[in-house]
Amino acid sequence: MGNKYGLKVLAISIALIIASSVAIYSLEKEESGLSGGGGKDVVSISLVPPPFIQIAGAAEAAGGGGGAFPEDEAGISAYVNTSQTIDLDKLKTIFTEVEAAGDNYIIGITPISDFGGDIDVHVYADTDGWIVAYFTKDEPAAKIMQWGKDTDVNNPQITEITTTTLEDAIIKAADAAGILWAVRDIKYYDFEYPNANGMTLFVRTRATTGTNITQVEIPATYTLYEASYYHYITGYNYHSFSTNSKLKVDETTISDLSISGYRERKWNRAFGSYKEAITTGTLHKIEIFYSSEQSGSAGVATVLIYWTG
Repeated sequence: MGNKYGLKVLAISIALIIASSVAIYSLEKEESGLSGGGGKDVVSISLVPPPFIQIAGAAEAAGGGGGAFPEDEAGISAYVNTSQTIDLDKLKTIFTEVEAAGDNYIIGITPISDFGGDIDVHVYADTDGWIVAYFTKDEPAAKIMQWGKDTDVNNPQITEITTTTLEDAIIKAADAAGILWAVRDIKYYDFEYPNANGMTLFVRTRATTGTNITQVEIPATYTLYEASYYHYITGYNYHSFSTNSKLKVDETTISDLSISGYRERKWNRAFGSYKEAITTGTLHKIEIFYSSEQSGSAGVATVLIYWTG
């Protein structure tokens, strides 16, 4: 199984291969927005450079907002041109901090609700209609995972991913500015890895004591730029409790989380890079372990960014 580029991902629940049990989603090639399902385990991907990269010098010389975008600081990004004039003052209402501002652009940080707490997203907007939501290049791309506000945290059945934290930030900015536009026009690009043309996001969760695993093999012909994770654990009990979750790759612990509490929901999460634990040309096993003394779950979202060659 795999997408048109040959990325193979298998989901395994303790000796039983269940390919449909892992939700794996990505950006449609030549399309926009998120898609998944339809019986596909892996969906095609595309990272597309925004037009303002090609004309940034000219825009900067003319005082245009495109030249003000911090390309040297940004990492994974979602962007859209609304083709409408944006009232930048209205965007200040969604920012916890304004990092930079000019006559025709603004950059700020806005919080997006997610599992375990808010995710802070950088947002750039200008009067030419551009809105770009991004994480800085020192932040893991896995922060794009939006687990969903309606997801049952005690039994997270992630069967469809319809948005990301970056898309949510763009929607939030557009709503604040009072402009109408099409979500399908959103595209993605990684300013840290400009040669990357592919991104894949997949998740695995566990709601009872035990381990679930995902196997992934990235073709040796690919160049892997980043493999990052978003690991969480949550739990609740009417009595005191403590529990933990481990994220492993090929039996090596990558992240170890624990929680404890009394009659309250507790969360813990970690974001980071798999580093050399995931490589091309090798079948890797990603494990999510959860020990349960109460209602709760653990999960991991993995993001791969690469060039398909």
